[in-house]
Amino acid sequence: MSCVCGVLLGAVCAVAGGQQSVTEASLTGRVSDPAGALVAHAAVTAREVTTNILHTAETDGQGRFRFPYLPGGDYVVEVHGAGFAEVRREVRLTVGAGFDLAVGLRMASSASAVEVKDEGAVVETDSSQIAGMVSEAEAHDLPFNGRNFLDLAGLVAGVSGTNTASTQLLAETSSVPGQGISVNSQRNFSNSFVVDGLSANDDAAGLAGNAFGLDTIREFQVVTSGGQAEFGRAMGGYFNVVTRSGSNALRGSVYGFLRNQRLNSENALSRSTLPLTQAQYGASLGGPIMRDKTFYFLNFEKRNLNTDGVIAISPANAAAVNAKLVAVGYAAPLLAVSGGNSGTTLFPTTLHTTYGFGRVDHEFGPRDRVNARYTHYELSSINARGVGSLSAVSAGSSVFDTNDTLAVSNIATLSSRTFNETRAQFTRDSYAAPPNDEVGPAVSISGVASFGRLSASPTVRMNYLGEVVDNVVHQRGAHTLKGGVDFLMNDTTITFPQSLRGAYTFSSLANFLAGTYNSSGFTQSFGTPVVGQTNPNVGMYVQDEWKASAKLTVNAGVRYDLQFLKSIQTDKGNVSPRIGFAWAPARDGRTVVRGSFGLFYDRVALRALANALLSAGNSTDLTKATLLSYSVSPLSTGAPAFPAVLTAPPAGVKVSLATMNPNIQNAYAEQASLGVEQQISSKTTVEMSYQHLRGEHLLADLNKNVNYDGSYINSSYANNKQYDSVGDSYYDGLEVSVVQRPVRYGSLRASYVWSKAIDDVGEFFFSAPVNNFNLREDRGRSDDDQRHRVSFNATVHSSMDAAHDWRGRVTHGWMLSGVLQYQSRLPFNIVSGTTSTQFTALRPCLPGADATACKQGRSGTLIGRNTGVGFDFYSLNARLSRTFVLSDRLRVEGMAEAFNALNHRNDMIPNATAGASGFAGATAVGDPRSVQLGARISF
Repeated sequence: MSCVCGVLLGAVCAVAGGQQSVTEASLTGRVSDPAGALVAHAAVTAREVTTNILHTAETDGQGRFRFPYLPGGDYVVEVHGAGFAEVRREVRLTVGAGFDLAVGLRMASSASAVEVKDEGAVVETDSSQIAGMVSEAEAHDLPFNGRNFLDLAGLVAGVSGTNTASTQLLAETSSVPGQGISVNSQRNFSNSFVVDGLSANDDAAGLAGNAFGLDTIREFQVVTSGGQAEFGRAMGGYFNVVTRSGSNALRGSVYGFLRNQRLNSENALSRSTLPLTQAQYGASLGGPIMRDKTFYFLNFEKRNLNTDGVIAISPANAAAVNAKLVAVGYAAPLLAVSGGNSGTTLFPTTLHTTYGFGRVDHEFGPRDRVNARYTHYELSSINARGVGSLSAVSAGSSVFDTNDTLAVSNIATLSSRTFNETRAQFTRDSYAAPPNDEVGPAVSISGVASFGRLSASPTVRMNYLGEVVDNVVHQRGAHTLKGGVDFLMNDTTITFPQSLRGAYTFSSLANFLAGTYNSSGFTQSFGTPVVGQTNPNVGMYVQDEWKASAKLTVNAGVRYDLQFLKSIQTDKGNVSPRIGFAWAPARDGRTVVRGSFGLFYDRVALRALANALLSAGNSTDLTKATLLSYSVSPLSTGAPAFPAVLTAPPAGVKVSLATMNPNIQNAYAEQASLGVEQQISSKTTVEMSYQHLRGEHLLADLNKNVNYDGSYINSSYANNKQYDSVGDSYYDGLEVSVVQRPVRYGSLRASYVWSKAIDDVGEFFFSAPVNNFNLREDRGRSDDDQRHRVSFNATVHSSMDAAHDWRGRVTHGWMLSGVLQYQSRLPFNIVSGTTSTQFTALRPCLPGADATACKQGRSGTLIGRNTGVGFDFYSLNARLSRTFVLSDRLRVEGMAEAFNALNHRNDMIPNATAGASGFAGATAVGDPRSVQLGARISF
C-alpha cells in the first residue's frame, strides 16, 4: 500500500474534545469528506507503537470518534471510510490531557493511503486547569540531589518548598525525604498526591505517603489551579504521578551514583568539609510476557547516605548550659561544646532507603485491560528529625519505616460510547521514630538551645489504607459526561507520648541559669499514649466537557466529599462546584485562553484529631482521660524545680486538655484563574496566567478556656487547646512560563512567579494565634509567602547517534543539563521567648505600648506577625554526561553532577528570638557545592 507522507489533507490538530483522565490520555476527533461533510460509521484504530496494542472506535452520525482511555505515548491512528483512502496519523499523547484530531478523507481514487506525521498538540486547547507536566526525559536527564521524585515538582511554576524553619531530613511524621511542598503559598498538608489515580497521601500529617524511584516515573503532573472535579480532598495542589510500564521491546538499565566529601566544598557554618559518603544504585527491566498483550516493568533502587549535620549552639552558651546541668544533676546527655573556631558542632546522620517496584499490564482484548502494581519502600535514618540549628542531638529522633502497597486497575469498554474504569489499592505502613534521649526532660531556651527528650511528635504509627475508585465515561453528542465514586479509609494507631518525661520552657539563658521557667513553662503528661482511629472518606463527582463550538470547550462539574471522624459531626456541606472554559480564537489552534473557578475542600489531618482523642476522647470530661497534660508555672503549688520530673499529677494543678471542635468545618479554597497560552513554534509555547486563591476555615489551635487576664472560663480544668476551622488566607500570583519540548539539540523550561500571600495562621495545624479572641492580630505575610520565584532547566546535547568516523567519536554523545532556582526572602515571626496571659507565644511589644495590654495580645501593642525578613535561596545544579553507543541495543553513559555548582551560601532559619545573641542571624545553611559521579548501562 503506497504512502504519501507530509500531506495534511485539511486535517489539523484542532480543539480537543475529550474528557480528561487522571491516569490516561484521551483522543477524540471528527472525520469529514473532501466536501466537508461529516462521515458516519468510519472505522478508527489507535495503535500503541511500543506495545502494538490496538484500540478501536467508530464515528457516530456526526462523524465523531473518541478514545477516552489511552496510555500516554506514541500512536499511529488510522481512519477507514467506505469509498475513501485510508488516512494514517502519528500522534504523541501525554497523560492527563485530551487531544482532538480533525481528519479529512480523500476519495479512494486519489490515493490508497495518506500518512501524516503529527508532532503532537503543543497547546491543550480544551484544558481549563493550570497545570505543569514534567516528562520522563526531564526526570532522566536532569540532576536531582538524592533522586527524590518530589523534586520534580520544583520544575513547575507556583511550586516551592515550605518555610518550616527546619533542617530535618524528614518532615513531621513523614517517611518521604524532604520538608514539604507549597503550591501557591498554601500549607504543605493541603496538597494531594495521586499515583496511578489512587491516593498516595499520608493522611495523618497530610504529606506524601510513599516514595518512588525516579526510574519508575513516566509522567509527573502538578495541577496548581482549576483542577477537574475528579480531584478532591485538597485545597492546594494536586500531584498526579503515572508510573512506567513495559513494552514489546526488552529494555533495561543498571545505574549507580557515588558521592564523597573529597569532592565537596566547605560548609559555611562549620567552615569545614563535612564527612559524607553516599552510594545510590539500582536497576530496571521491562518487556513483554506475551507480545502485544502482557507486559512488565521492574525497578530496584537503594540509597545509603552517611554524613554529618551542623549544630549552631554557640560554645559560650553550651558551656553555660552544661555548667548549670551539672550543678543540678541533669541525668540526660549534656550539650556538645565546639572546640573549633567556627563555634559549631557536628553530629552524624544517615539516610538509607530501598525501593522495589513491579508493574504488569495485560490486554484481555480490545474491550478490557488491567494492570497491577506492587511497591515496597524501606527507610532507616538516625538523627533524622529534631536535630540541627539550635537543637542538640538529644532533642532528635531516628526514623524507621516500611511501606507495602498493592494497586490494581481495570478499564472496560461497555459500548462504543460508554467506558468504565475501576481502581483499588491496599497499603500497610509501619513507622517508628524513637527519641534519642529516653530520660529527659525536654528543655527549650528561646533563641539559645533545645535539648532533652523529643516530645513534639509521635514515636510509633501503624496505618492500613484501603481505597476503591470507580469512574464511568459516556459520550453523548457534543457532551462527554464523566462521573465516579471514591471510597478511602485509613485505620491508624498512633503512639504519642508527648511530655511523659516533662518539658521546660525558658525565655532566656539568664532565666535558665536562674531556674525560672516561663508562665505555664513546665508541662508533663500522664496516662496511656496510644490511640486508634479510622477515617472513612467518600467522594462523588460528575463533570461534563461540552464542545460548545469548534473554538470553545466548557468544563463544568460538581464534587461532594464526606469525611467520617471519630467524635466529630463531620461537615455535610462539602459541595464543590467547578467551571472552566478553554477558547481557541484562531483557526490554527495555536492560541488558547483558559479560565476557571471552583471550590476545593481540604481533609482534616488525622494527627490533629489523634491529639484530641488522646487527651480525653475529644471532650472536657475528665472521666474519659487517656493522656492528660499539666502545665505549671514556677510559683504554682507543687511546681518542680528544674530538672525535676513529677512522679504523679501535681496536687492542686488543673489539667490541660486538647480537643477538636466537634462541629469542625473542612477548610476550603475558592480558586480562580485566567490565562493565555501561545504556541510560538512547533515545539515551544509561552503561557501567562493569573491565579487567585481565597482560603477559609483553615485549621488552627485556639485556647478556648482562658480569659484575657489569664483566668479560666471553666474553673474545673486549665487550658483547652482546641483545633478549630477559624483561619483564612489570600493568594494572588502572576505566572509566566516558556516550555520548549525536545528538539534536535535539547529542550528547556523557564518560569517566573510574582505573588503575594496573606493569612492569619502558621504553616502547621497546631499553629496558635497570639490572641485567641482576635485572629486579626496574626494577620500578616504567610509563612510560605514568596514574592519572587524563578525556575529554569535545560538540556543541550550533540548527536546521540552512533559515531562512524573520528569526528563523531569526539563530538557525539555529549549532554549538558542543569536546573537553576531562585526564591526571594521568606518571612519569619519575631518572638520574645515569653508567653502571653492566654498562654500563647508572645511577640515583642511596640515601643510605648501598655505592658498589660501587650501581654494580652491587644490590638496595636505588638509587632506584626512575620515582620522579620529571612533569606533568599539560589542554586544551580548541573550535569555533564557522555553516552557511548556500543551497539544498536547497548549504551553506556558516564555522568558528573554538581549540586549548588556555584557554591552559593544559602542561609537558613534565622534566630527569631528578639534580644537573643545572634538575633535574625542564620542558624543553619544549605548544602555547599557537592559533586556526584555516576554511570548507567542501558540496553
